[in-house]
Formats: sequence, C-alpha cells, structure tokens
Amino acid sequence: MRILLVNPPVNRLCEIEVNYYPLGVGYLAAITNRAGHETRIYNADMSRVPLTPLANEVRLENHELFVRALDDDEHLVWREYREVLDETRPELVGFSCTSASIMPCLKMAREAKDRCGATVVFGGMHPTILPEKTAREAAVDYVVAGEAEESFPALVEALGGGGDPRQVPGVGGVDGGGFFFSPPPPLERDLDRYPFPDRHALLFLAEHRKYLQAVVTSRGCPFRCTFCAGRNMHQGRVRFRSAGNVCDEIEYLQKQFDMHTIYFYDDALAVNKNKIAALCEEIIRRRLKIRWSGFMRVDSVDAGVLRLMKASGCTTLGMGVESGSTRVLQRIKKGYTREDALAGVKAVQKAGIDVDINIIVGFPFETEADLRDTLSLIRELQVPTNINTLTPYPGSELYDECRALGLIEGEMDWTRISQHSLYNEFVKEVSPETYRRLLAEMVGVADAIRGKRGVGHYVKRVGQLWYENGRDPVRFSRTMAGKVARKLTGAH
Repeated sequence: MRILLVNPPVNRLCEIEVNYYPLGVGYLAAITNRAGHETRIYNADMSRVPLTPLANEVRLENHELFVRALDDDEHLVWREYREVLDETRPELVGFSCTSASIMPCLKMAREAKDRCGATVVFGGMHPTILPEKTAREAAVDYVVAGEAEESFPALVEALGGGGDPRQVPGVGGVDGGGFFFSPPPPLERDLDRYPFPDRHALLFLAEHRKYLQAVVTSRGCPFRCTFCAGRNMHQGRVRFRSAGNVCDEIEYLQKQFDMHTIYFYDDALAVNKNKIAALCEEIIRRRLKIRWSGFMRVDSVDAGVLRLMKASGCTTLGMGVESGSTRVLQRIKKGYTREDALAGVKAVQKAGIDVDINIIVGFPFETEADLRDTLSLIRELQVPTNINTLTPYPGSELYDECRALGLIEGEMDWTRISQHSLYNEFVKEVSPETYRRLLAEMVGVADAIRGKRGVGHYVKRVGQLWYENGRDPVRFSRTMAGKVARKLTGAH
C-alpha cells in the first residue's frame, strides 16, 4: 500500500521557522516500510526556505497569519501539498494531530479525499482525547488512539488484506452512523524493540537534512501538571530505551547523515537520575563527540548528573519554569516553588550548561501580583525565555476548570488553540486590559534578553555550527560565509 504520513503545518503557516523532525510519524514509517508498504513522510511544518527566527513578539502576532492561511487555498503550503499528493498518489494518508493542528489536518484530509480518493487516518493527541468527535468529521475514515506503533500497522494490514478495522485495538470510526471504538493495546514496555525512525522516508530530505537530530530516550511523564493532557497518551508512566540502543541511533545518525548535534525530545529527560547517568556514561565510553540539548524539570537537577551531562556534550537545557509565583506553581501542581526554580536554573548554569526557560501566562486564577512575580523572575534570571499563552487543551485539568468557570462555552474554536496565540484569553482575576499590558511587558523584557546575548553566546554558537558541519573546514566555511552574506543583505 502507498502511504503518506503528514506532520501538519502550524508554525510554518505563522511564517515562523522550526527545526525538528517528526519522530512520531518517523517511527510509524519505519514499521510500515519494514512490513513492505511504500511509506513517505511529508513534514508540512518545515519550510524549504528560511523563515523568521523564533521571537516571542513575532510568534504571538503571527498567529493571525495562521488563521488567514486556513481560508487561502492558494497559500504556498497548500500548493506544495497538492504537488506532494500528485507525486506520491497515496492510497492512505495518515495525520499526526494535536488540537493546535486539527484545522490544517482537516483541510488537508479533504484535499486527500478529493484529489486521490485516499483513506484518511487521524492519530495523535487530539483523536486520542476526542476519538468520536474526530471520527465524525466527514473527511476522516479512521482514528487511532494512543501510541500507534501497534495499532496503525494492524489497521493498514486490515485495510489491505480485507480484515475488519473494527477489531483492531486502538482504532475507531463511524459505520452506518454509529461510532465504533476498540480500546488501545497496553503500552509497550520494551522501546528497544522498535526500529529507529525512518529519516530516509522524508520528502525533501536534502533541504531538511540538518534537522534530523531528534531522538527520544524515554516516553511519558509521571507528573500531573494541570495544563498538560499528556497523561491521556502515556497514562503517567515513563518507559526508557536502553543507553546502548540510544547510542546506536546516535551512531547511525553520524554515519548516515554526518550528524553531530542531537536534541533529546523527552518530556522529562532527567526524571530518572540513574538512566540519564547511564546514557551520559555510554556517550563518553563510545567517544561519540556530539553536542546535545534536551528538556528537564528544574527540580530534577543533581550536581553529579549535571557534570556527567556536561562531559558527554550537553550544551543547553530547556526548563519549564512556567511561573514566577509560588501560588500559581502550587495551583498547577508543578510540585516546586519559585525558589526551587531559581535554584535549579542556577545549578545548571553553574555546571556550564546554557538554559532556556518556558513561561505560561494567563491562568484563570492568576492575579496581577502573580503576573508581576513572573515578570520579576524573567528579569532576575536573564536567560532566553519563551512566553506561552495559556492553552486549555482538552483532556487537561485546566480545560475542565475553564469550562466550569464559564471561560469556555459551546464548541471550541480550534483556530485559536495555540500556545502562541493572542486569541487565548482565559483570565478571570485581572481585567483583559491589565493582562494584555503585562503580557506585552513580559514579551518585551524576554525578547530584549534574547537580543542582548553576549560574546560568549556567539562563541558557543560558532562551536555548535562547527559540530553541525561535521567539523569539516570547507563545509563550516561555506556555512559561515552564507550567514554573513544573509546578515549583510538583510535576508533571513
């Protein structure tokens, strides 16, 4: 069967540059290709030309472009997608859907039905949480809930071999007006049994080659943050790949793609200190010579583990501080205080590792004092900060809370669901005017901090580019020359 797996566009429709390889569809492509199907990946969120680098003000303002693009059938992305359909002629198109991307997914699904009569399958977080609502969309034939490495190949086999999709665990759909759904299979404990994500299946591979560094060492998160809907997917359990298996994938990336920078996309990288220590030790033992980044909680820091992380090549850690108010942190069940967050960030910096932090603003119970506490924390830390507007995703506790408070009524407008959207306003304890003024002030402070990076940042960036270019003097020189030329001409 000819299969096209789509990572839908969100950032790209906002004309914001992103740099990731979609691991979820990568795993599925590896499994279905191994089973003899012709599977390609279309990462529609990755532009083939440079776009605007990430900046808080731009991200928030540009969400309007996303809304407009949904109604513009001649938008560059939709034209490119139609060309992809004509070239690949898929019999089945699968979409990885979040609530933020459900509208682009539905638009692309209709095109797939109209243009080549493909069977359409929706998987990912949104159909996992809302399987019946998703399955009842006219352009959707089947939904796959939960992790799909077992369910999706079984569905493909059922469709190709005359089996009954209704009997496949994790699959739902509409038949004769009635909704059918079979609960997902148990979560796979042994992640090492899955093949590495198939990067070669990626369309436009040459343009996306330098962004193939995505790797996961674990799946799941044990914490209960009220703004997160992730427990619907992983049930609060964390499963780990072995250090050897992860390092095998890193070596594969080095040999196949000359990749020397890695980003670990774990939900909580250092949640198990023994596991992360074992991984760092294996990287060092194999002398892999990589630079890597990841994301960890501020209360997961350990001085000994941080030294190991640094020695194994860790250069930057993202940390979800979320708020500068201890009261807010308690309400959203982060499990730590403002002081803990400050201590965690400073411990990482002391280890010689750069830090980026994430902040969420606009909780319904957030007061002006809470917002000012967050503003003061951003000023105190002076590290690159991503400002996110509260997005009450279905399946999260905060979604239910916003419903109960009357802040969400009737059907959700999925065009406004994005953590970088100014449409998101679910404040209750402060006036909209005060909230917008303080949000703008936070964005201004955060972007000013990002804009005044010192010489040390640029020295580290040059070192990263050296690694990204495989420590090849010719490639490195060409890359640097291109960046200088773009800077001089004012191009992105």
